[in-house]
Amino acid sequence: MVDRRALPGLGAGLGGLAFGAAALVFEAPLLALAAAACALGAGAATVVQVQRLERAEAEVAAGAALTSLLDLPQQVREQARSLIDEETGLPDGRFLGLVIDGRVAAARRHLWPVTIVLLEVGLRPECQDPCERARALVDFAALLRRALREADVVCRSSQTGFALVLEDTGEEGGVWVAERIQIAMGQEGGVARRLAAGVATYPVHGLDADDVLARAQAALTRACAAGAGRGLGQVEVAQPDFA
Repeated sequence: MVDRRALPGLGAGLGGLAFGAAALVFEAPLLALAAAACALGAGAATVVQVQRLERAEAEVAAGAALTSLLDLPQQVREQARSLIDEETGLPDGRFLGLVIDGRVAAARRHLWPVTIVLLEVGLRPECQDPCERARALVDFAALLRRALREADVVCRSSQTGFALVLEDTGEEGGVWVAERIQIAMGQEGGVARRLAAGVATYPVHGLDADDVLARAQAALTRACAAGAGRGLGQVEVAQPDFA
């Protein structure tokens, strides 16, 4: 279905095309060409603007899921505290499930891909101290925020695990993001000694959120089992489901 906000621009585009056709009938080719160009430009600009508005609305909705917690009664707010990881300040596993469901549903409507990247951080031996360990994970969370786009979502999924949800991104983009984070870790010389990643994409690796997440987890398991090689760790892509 066409978004209603696109109708004025699309109507203007159709009107311009009709005017161009009339100009051709009356043997004014230059006028017809100019009218057709203006019509196509108006229609394309409107569609792009509507897509941007839809993505902005999705981001506002995701942010509202967190900020609205401040308006809840104290008892309800206490029950919902697990949405935020207190150590890193990132959304946690519960919020991750909600985000993946919403992003896959949006990808299904708009016919674009969405990629999940699961990360497992290996810390250096000196991070056995709880304070050093906490500081290392906070620094890594800050690195993730700097490395990602505003439209992307990052969550803490386990003690040393993190999850990225990349909208309108295919598996190649997910691999590129994971490798870029590894490069940034190496350049900053932090306390992390290894970073393994598993990548899965809707709709290539699954047609619903649970399938995509499960395949990303399987890819991460393979990456963790493999040797780090010359880099910080393996980046494994999920196997497509041909069944």
